Amino acid sequence: MTATPWGDSDRLRSRKLSPGPSKDQQAVLANQRERLLGATVAVVADKGYEATRVEDILVVAGVSRNAFYKHFSSKLDCFLAMLAAFEKFSKPAVIDVVTETPGSWEDKLSAMLDALAAVIVAQPAMARVGWLEVYAAGPQAIEIIERIDVTIEDVVCRSLKDSPQRRGMPRAIVRAIVGGVRQIVHTRIREDRIDELPELMPRLFEWMCVYHTPPERLRTSKRVPPELVAARDELHDPRNRIFAAVTDIVAEKGYPDMAITEIAARANVSLTTFYQHFDGKEAAFLATFDAEQQQVFAATILYFGAASDWPHAVSIGERAFLAFLATHPATAQLGGVEAFATGHAGLELRARGLNLFKALLDEGFRQYPETNPVAAEAIAASVDALMFSTLRHKGADHLYAIAPTAIFITLAPFVGNERACELANADPPLVAADRESS
Repeated sequence: MTATPWGDSDRLRSRKLSPGPSKDQQAVLANQRERLLGATVAVVADKGYEATRVEDILVVAGVSRNAFYKHFSSKLDCFLAMLAAFEKFSKPAVIDVVTETPGSWEDKLSAMLDALAAVIVAQPAMARVGWLEVYAAGPQAIEIIERIDVTIEDVVCRSLKDSPQRRGMPRAIVRAIVGGVRQIVHTRIREDRIDELPELMPRLFEWMCVYHTPPERLRTSKRVPPELVAARDELHDPRNRIFAAVTDIVAEKGYPDMAITEIAARANVSLTTFYQHFDGKEAAFLATFDAEQQQVFAATILYFGAASDWPHAVSIGERAFLAFLATHPATAQLGGVEAFATGHAGLELRARGLNLFKALLDEGFRQYPETNPVAAEAIAASVDALMFSTLRHKGADHLYAIAPTAIFITLAPFVGNERACELANADPPLVAADRESS
């Protein structure tokens, strides 16, 4: 049995209304539609979006194939309708809590986070579909979830107007913080740890409250970043040519539309050679992602060692990281967006990259021991969310421009908002430490 917003999955078939002259045909159609939406949640949560077939949905819903196609043109069409219905369902369950909760802006936003946790705990299957499987369904599905995020951003911005220290908070910071909360929820769902959310939300709210409106407007880094060059493996090796082909194809077409035959042709290898290295396109993608992640780290880590102290190291290191991705757009697209479409294995690799980022914050916790412990995960998630939004809507060439916002978000919980703003706006030249001495 799986709970869905339209009823438990094992009871959907029994809710069937038999058609006939005495039945309200609109009621019959509405009943069918609700059962199909509920079945979609249950099946996709269990099997994953890509593995789900229309037939699987029909079996759980107790709806005929002909009836299904009266409502929807395809599996994707049904999935999108389910997400749109969930969008309407989530508003009173989460968003309206803000207007209905008496008290200060803190009370209202804290209540919204508590309500979000309660919905997820009550509807774990819907949460899995809306936070994880949505990426496998493609851009149209992601757009619906992003609409929910924008609505939440609007609510947060309106609430912060009641706080003198936070009035006029830049939308980019709000977007990053809301996206960070979403990423943290995403992780708990992916790792089957949603029971942690009710206790985690108050600590997340404390972290959110650390941020005040920057005392000065955060500047936009120049649009043409310095080009950082990573040490590249020789392309005469077939495996490395496959890596290069996968990176370029995914940037052009997206992971779901990438085909093994195209990879082989672009890499100038035979299918036999391809299968000597990888057992399928997912394995090739994951190996490519892992290699590219190492290249990014190798190209930027030296900049952390070039600074005089830890806050400057963070500032320079993040600029270097974003400069590399802005000048290597295919790499940015591969790990920043398309990895979401690969499911659990790709998300595990992304998590490994975020852990590398969090490790760079360890020195900050040693120097500033009063910092909220949840800040490490929350900061990494927020910067990642800011990058994802930028890649989705503006492109990799805009990544360097978000460096001041990313730096402010990273440093404010440690050094305070005023000092974080100074460091974010400093925009020093990127100078790497000597490779041998680092």
